[in-house]
Amino acid sequence: MRNLRVEPLAMESFGIEPVLDGNILCVRLTGTGDMAAAAPLGSFFRDVQDEVKRLALSAVEIDIRALYFLNSSCLKAFISFICNVGGQGAKCEVRFVTDARLGWQRRSLAALERMSPSLVSIVEKMK
Repeated sequence: MRNLRVEPLAMESFGIEPVLDGNILCVRLTGTGDMAAAAPLGSFFRDVQDEVKRLALSAVEIDIRALYFLNSSCLKAFISFICNVGGQGAKCEVRFVTDARLGWQRRSLAALERMSPSLVSIVEKMK
């Protein structure tokens, strides 16, 4: 049995819920991605980078449908994660799941998709 070595995080206004589903790590972000969330998010994704390598994950799916704000520091945590996963040669896709009704989500992540189109994709779903 493969055990996940990243822990959920529950803060007053921000949460991270990781779940291993076969060869895919699903990460659900909730609340507000503000300055208080930036450091824990960055630390979490550094740990996820290790898990991608250790478990040879095929994808990390980041569900932000319940995230109502994302500042530039949190966006930088995503960028660092994508660059590091791509740089370690892992064949791991990074998929962002956004709420189609929250247009800011797709707009905020579009640059990440353009930055690394072979690695990053954005999927819009209704909540």
